[in-house]
Amino acid sequence: MGSIIDDDYKVHMAGVVQEGFVLDPPGYERLSMWTYMLMHLVNARTNFEWVRDHPVELDDMENALRQQAFLIAGVMAYCRCYASSGAMIPTLDAKQVYAGSADGQDVHSRLIKLRNTVAAHTDASDVVRLTLAVKEEPDRVVVRHLWTMAVPIDEIADFLEAVECTDHFVTVSLNKYIGHLEKSTGKNIELD
Repeated sequence: MGSIIDDDYKVHMAGVVQEGFVLDPPGYERLSMWTYMLMHLVNARTNFEWVRDHPVELDDMENALRQQAFLIAGVMAYCRCYASSGAMIPTLDAKQVYAGSADGQDVHSRLIKLRNTVAAHTDASDVVRLTLAVKEEPDRVVVRHLWTMAVPIDEIADFLEAVECTDHFVTVSLNKYIGHLEKSTGKNIELD
């Protein structure tokens, strides 16, 4: 089982500590929790960009599965921003993020639907169709389990726009919280 080993973590963080940074200092807990949101947005953006930049090769099963995997990873990462999480980890409200944008709300709803029907649960979906093929022969019955996948390439630009809209909302929220921290510390705070 792979997990982060303390010694490896210390090696990974050594350069940051050598630069004079203190890791997870008290008083910054609420700001620290936004790191989860930023991680999800980078993950979603990167996965959707990969799908956009690597054409589907329908005759290549490995390529098709890779496309589906990156699509699902992007959908899940985006949707994590809107799902309840651990204590103090922010959960976004799509009504606030997409206030005044019916198109944005529609794309958000599409991403949530993909999460619910393909990525997190198995349900009827317009991007996966399962088929059972049965052929009766005189001395046997041959059964094939088949599936057809579609990668909604024509929607990837919209998905990336949803990530950008969410990213903008998170940036504004972070900046508001940083403003409160600046007042309490009496110092300017810069994100690096």
